[in-house]
Amino acid sequence: MKQYQEQYLNHLMEISELMTLSEQLPENTELFFKRRRERMARTGELVKENTELLRKNLLPLIDDIISAPEDEIKDLEEFADRLLSGGRQLDLFLDYIVRNALLTYARKWKKRDMLIQELYHTGMALYYMQDSLVEADLSLYRWKESMMFGEAASYIKVYDEIEDADTRGYIHRSMANLALSYAWTPEESAVKKMEVIRYSLKILNDPAYHAKTPSLPWDVFIYKSHQERTSGTSYLRYAKGSAQPGLVREILESSEFVWEKLKEDSKRTGKKVPFTWELRYEVIQYHCGIRTLAYLLSRIEKKYMERDVFSYTQEGIECNVYLPAIYARYISEDENMIYKKREILGYMYRMLVKYVRSMPGNHMDARLVRNLMLVMNTFIEYPGGVTLRDFLMELVICRNPDIYASLVMTAEISERLAERTLEQDPEALSGLLSCEKAEELREKKEELLKLAFEGGILHDVGLLSISGLTRRSGRSWFEEEQRMYETHVYAGRNILARCESTKAYADVAFGHHRYYDEKGGYPKEYSRKESSVRPLVDLVSLAAFLVHSMEATPSAGDKGLSLDQAVELAEEKAGTMFSPVFVKQLSGMKEELREYLKDAEIKAYDQAFHLLQGQK
Repeated sequence: MKQYQEQYLNHLMEISELMTLSEQLPENTELFFKRRRERMARTGELVKENTELLRKNLLPLIDDIISAPEDEIKDLEEFADRLLSGGRQLDLFLDYIVRNALLTYARKWKKRDMLIQELYHTGMALYYMQDSLVEADLSLYRWKESMMFGEAASYIKVYDEIEDADTRGYIHRSMANLALSYAWTPEESAVKKMEVIRYSLKILNDPAYHAKTPSLPWDVFIYKSHQERTSGTSYLRYAKGSAQPGLVREILESSEFVWEKLKEDSKRTGKKVPFTWELRYEVIQYHCGIRTLAYLLSRIEKKYMERDVFSYTQEGIECNVYLPAIYARYISEDENMIYKKREILGYMYRMLVKYVRSMPGNHMDARLVRNLMLVMNTFIEYPGGVTLRDFLMELVICRNPDIYASLVMTAEISERLAERTLEQDPEALSGLLSCEKAEELREKKEELLKLAFEGGILHDVGLLSISGLTRRSGRSWFEEEQRMYETHVYAGRNILARCESTKAYADVAFGHHRYYDEKGGYPKEYSRKESSVRPLVDLVSLAAFLVHSMEATPSAGDKGLSLDQAVELAEEKAGTMFSPVFVKQLSGMKEELREYLKDAEIKAYDQAFHLLQGQK
């Protein structure tokens, strides 16, 4: 690789270390805060250096990729491989851009083997990008993904002309991975996905291909295709009793294939079958009518009671966090079960609270994020039990102290802004809490301030769905990354809209980046005029802007704007980006905010660390 490429990768590794908090909670919050500012300053320097490295070296090369010498291309291929080294995804989006450039080069110079391999790698980059959108329930990249895998797979027609065994392997991988570009819902997509898997397995099981390329890991290819078909539980759950019999049979057959292979491996190695696969097998048995819902729930209960409550390994997290989520999902299939199993699920939630509180470390890794997101998206609230609101505020958001501190400050400024508006211009809050008149709003002052506070602290909960993107950014963002970032509002809305305790804040999560005049910002689907809580959205949007403008970030370095600069910027945007009524109130409370901001951020971090230590 070129020196600038090595330097870029080294910078990414350093940024990753800087942005990863210590496993030990800090004893001195002020010292942590000081060091955080130093980390932000250093990260900012590295981001600028990396951006400059790309601007001077990589981007000109990509712009004229067809003229690049072969040694440059080989370096670029190695660089792309290192960007996703060992699945770490050091820079997924840059990998995607480099792969596209290599595709252009391969097409221009008719390098067929290289083209097939780059089609596969580009398809995988798109798959990882799409996978990040699960919680937002969006499909931005599936069609591109299908084009890449589909084109690579089409070379099966000239298989005999291709001599390189690795390239042949990429054809088979692409043929199998084409299924990844189709979702299990709606049914027409599931049907297409099954057609792709069926055809891929036909090729993979053909002895003629085995004889042509005996060096390929055929058993692995076949096994992974069956694994993908067992993920059809999503389709079975969606279709319920109306699933197509042929598809049900194929999913069942693949589950039996995988299950038998796992049992063989278990006998050979002496290791237990991974419980997630055991559970998937039981779930498929239930959906195929072989087992009852009561039996499935009893199996989950048994596995849950056998768990190690002090294990924070992958299996420990799955047993303690994933199982309650799956249990909630399946008791939701029967209203009687929701009532009948309330004590058991309530117990699971209480134990989950203890487990998350006692978990070592103060940051969110990918395993924990995925499982906690599943809990949020299957959460069932019972009277007097754990609410989704409390679960989010006291357990989930604080797992990332940086995000939590920002949210607490947004919440506290939202509360202060609501209180001042209630005194100065209460009509601006009309409609909240079903109150139209000033007298009604004042009577519900305590409830109103609580609404403003909780709206502020929950408005960015969707960021959890893209925590990898926000944590590991090692350069200026590409347009595609900004687009990905914007999906957090969909994820936030989806999470909060599910339960009664958080439903009032769904529009706040969805619309806090949309302009007051609806001529800018995102998402376009949010309509301020149609929102029943638009004053709350307007208020939180302004508070969030103020906090974000002043906080230390990799792009801002060790500090952002001053309070005066941030308020002045908000005043310039009054009537377009922000509600002029709330901007006016904000301008009138600068001195109050100046006093508040003296130690607000340190206190917010201190609160996060107390929550992580199990203190309220």
